[in-house]
Amino acid sequence: MLSDPELEKIEEKALYQRRIHVLGDESPIGNKIFNLIENTYKSYMMLYPLKTKKVAGFTRKQGENIQIFINTSFNTSFQIFAAAHELYHLIDFEENNTDEFIVCNNQDISENIDDKNKNIVELKANYFSAAFLLPASVIRNRFETFKKSDLYFEENMIIEIIKLQYEYEVPFKTVLKRLKELKLVGDNKFNKLLEINDNLTYYCKMMDDAIFKRINELESPSYRKYHSLNVPKMAYDIYRNGLISFDKLESKLNQYDKNISDFNLQRPEITPIDIDFSSFGTGDVADDED
Repeated sequence: MLSDPELEKIEEKALYQRRIHVLGDESPIGNKIFNLIENTYKSYMMLYPLKTKKVAGFTRKQGENIQIFINTSFNTSFQIFAAAHELYHLIDFEENNTDEFIVCNNQDISENIDDKNKNIVELKANYFSAAFLLPASVIRNRFETFKKSDLYFEENMIIEIIKLQYEYEVPFKTVLKRLKELKLVGDNKFNKLLEINDNLTYYCKMMDDAIFKRINELESPSYRKYHSLNVPKMAYDIYRNGLISFDKLESKLNQYDKNISDFNLQRPEITPIDIDFSSFGTGDVADDED
């Protein structure tokens, strides 16, 4: 468990990162986290679906070279949370000027408040992710009235949580996590709301189609394939320089769901070599016997 002073320190760290990069104290980041890591934090961003859930993400620092990978087989909202989790590791490596490689599974990265069987570093990364994506002031502004009043329909609170999930593109559990961390709900309310996570569609139908559609997207894997180095374009350039075969290019493009038509290419025709062997005095016809 993290102590209250440790939690407060991480809240301050998350807010500091927002401020030094002019991200706004309360502005939604959501899906922009990937571009943020790539451009603002000058890191290579790799997104790719893996069959295994044992690797949710990793961060690697080797000198000036920093890479963050996210497994896109997970739900989109989890990917966003995982990216902010890995961002904590990135910042930690840079602050300590250490070359490290840390791989996180779906137990290390948790958008829920459950912190059993996790090491202290992963706990801090999870808390940073929630605080960075969903600042405390936003939660307090939206939900203080629910805490002060016992006269409200529970579904109104659930709808407000979903609206916040839609706006900030975070997991439903992350909003619940923030509510409990900031002591806006107790254990009983938290556990009751947690059961709603598997039935979000019912409540989403009470809202407009845009929210309903986006929540479904957030709760589904994206299977996105992306690399900061733009591997398909690199392969295309290498092919144009005659360094790889057409088949090798096509194979690499297919890995990133691209095809040759995306680069205005057509499979080259193979022209048979026409050689007149008669001038060599021998050919396919057997020599006459004496």
